[in-house]
Amino acid sequence: MTLDDTLCANTVLVVEDEEALREVCRDMLDAFGYRTLLAASGEEAVQLVNQYGNEIDCVLLDLTMPGMNGVETYNTLRAIHPELQVIITSGHDAGDVLDEFPVSGVADYVQKPYGMRELHEKLQRLFQSR
Repeated sequence: MTLDDTLCANTVLVVEDEEALREVCRDMLDAFGYRTLLAASGEEAVQLVNQYGNEIDCVLLDLTMPGMNGVETYNTLRAIHPELQVIITSGHDAGDVLDEFPVSGVADYVQKPYGMRELHEKLQRLFQSR
């Protein structure tokens, strides 16, 4: 996969409480030309969505976080910005995770640990479907 045909101008908000994972994810997204915002908590994600709103094309949201968990964060973000595209990340099985969200609400799911190619393919699919 070359960067020449994958560079884009989409902005992805990464919501992940583990700093190392946040940084690795940012590096992966940066490598493919995505603009990246980082949030260490659900509360911080809400602040960023309030601040940047329509500039955020997708949220990559960790399910399990201290404080405001993934489900609470998802519900709050969608209340602020109902059309916001959200991809859930978790180490748990997709069936168990997605049962916690509205049937039509989640754009996709990626199971941890995920690789650069898998994440990029999911984002490309999401952005091409709009």
